[in-house]
Amino acid sequence: MIPVRKTDVVLGKPLPYSLFDGRSTLLLREGGVVQSQDQLDALGERGLYRRRPRASAPAPDEAPVADPRSKLLALDDIRLQVGDILQLQGDGEGRTRHAVRLLGYARGRSVMVAAPMVDGAYALVRQDASFVVRCFSGRSVYAFQAHVLKSASTPFPYLHLSYPKQVRGMQVRDAQRADIRIVASVTDPHGAARAATLLDISKGGARLGTRSDLGQTGDEIRCKFRLRFDDIDQLVDLKAVLRSVSDAGGLADDAATTHYGIEFTDVQETDRLALTAFVYQRLIGPAGGD
Repeated sequence: MIPVRKTDVVLGKPLPYSLFDGRSTLLLREGGVVQSQDQLDALGERGLYRRRPRASAPAPDEAPVADPRSKLLALDDIRLQVGDILQLQGDGEGRTRHAVRLLGYARGRSVMVAAPMVDGAYALVRQDASFVVRCFSGRSVYAFQAHVLKSASTPFPYLHLSYPKQVRGMQVRDAQRADIRIVASVTDPHGAARAATLLDISKGGARLGTRSDLGQTGDEIRCKFRLRFDDIDQLVDLKAVLRSVSDAGGLADDAATTHYGIEFTDVQETDRLALTAFVYQRLIGPAGGD
């Protein structure tokens, strides 16, 4: 059994796997639907797990599939610093992701990271387990594959990962968007609260789908939504300007009749950092649950 984060469960959508509690008791079968946040919170109190799928591991120490915009680098070229956050993504269905801190590396020998944690406790990681390792620095994202050389428990739990032969890097444009589905509350120019869904997002703006009339191009609005990923759970409250209005045409979101392109304005530093980390995380790995 492997842990499932509440953020991996998409409300109102069929589950791609069965959910179990910490005692392996079935909570909800594959294809079942979690209808509300209250229902999800109640299930989460018992712990959420799914069966580990049978899947072949990725080839160790090889860079992930190439993107035409990416380039190959040596790990030293990235200039990572001790304490930087790395993302470990395991193999198999669901590909559970963990945020860990870099402890250091010995060129050609190993990369040392803190052991991943799940629900406040250190996770057990088997030797030879394979991961895709991802990180971002400046305006670029990086990825390489590695396997666990050694799992140490003293003086604290940490891992030695195999040193990569090459790292693949790609620069992320400020306007590059990540596909999402996050419920948002929008205050229109007249002060009325409206329900909407964020369909994609970048560091500077987003696309909203809604049945409500949010205004005309150039109108100012406020947009509130919650970002949940890794150890971050932050309510973001942003000023924005409507930049485009279009008919949804029955595409992307069947609950929406209109799509609005918005540009964020006067973004506070804490919100900017959360947005940047969230967008980069979505761009450097397969999308998970919203």
